[in-house]
Amino acid sequence: MHRLRHFVLACLLGLMTTVSAAQTADTEISINLAGEQRMLAQRIAKLYSQVGLNVLPSIAVSQLAIATSRFESNLKALVTVVAGSTEATSLFNRLTEEWQRLRSAASAPISSAAAETLARQAEVVLATAENLTQLITNQKKSDAGRLINQAGRQRMLSQRIANYYLLRSWGVDSVVVQQNLEASSNEFSATLTQLIARKDNSAEIQRELEEVSQQWDWLKASLSVEGASSYRLIVSESADAILDATDRITRLYIEQSRR
Repeated sequence: MHRLRHFVLACLLGLMTTVSAAQTADTEISINLAGEQRMLAQRIAKLYSQVGLNVLPSIAVSQLAIATSRFESNLKALVTVVAGSTEATSLFNRLTEEWQRLRSAASAPISSAAAETLARQAEVVLATAENLTQLITNQKKSDAGRLINQAGRQRMLSQRIANYYLLRSWGVDSVVVQQNLEASSNEFSATLTQLIARKDNSAEIQRELEEVSQQWDWLKASLSVEGASSYRLIVSESADAILDATDRITRLYIEQSRR
């Protein structure tokens, strides 16, 4: 609950950040905004499953509204970012179209079948947002931009891992679900190891990474347990604690790039 409240505050504060991005087209902020769309797509799918599985449903409904609002706020800020680039504009337009499909799927009556459909559409939005983020990152042509992108992707993985765990525990036990869960877990572990090993991390960043490492150990242990409603809660809350921390880490890397 404490972590969830922190993330609500982070989202509200982030709405103000998007205004600055729209005005200045700051590349680091733009990478963060585009990258955040990856996370929000997966978060929306995860929260939908939480509601269906009765895991903190009232909080999940509130968080769904926040995530939806956040995605649309980011889209408005990204209009300025993509202006002047045909390739970026094309990706942005596709992202907007796929977002409308995702939002429609997220409003469907709750069921495991609808959650599976929503997860598939979240993957489409994720792939499109990933392409846009990579394009902006490549335009930056700096280690700082790539680092911000890499750290920001951890936010998405935290939500993707929880989403596929919840789907599996809901009975959507397909090969795709298991493969995506394993691939996301492996990528998260590998990236976390890489980030921790960086010699240029500030003391604050290193502390945050150590916290994520502890949370990740706890989450990994929970992922091996299927079915029990108590573990659904643990996975959901642990993933959100990691989301909160990795969001702070991403923003700290943005600050560090400006020093």
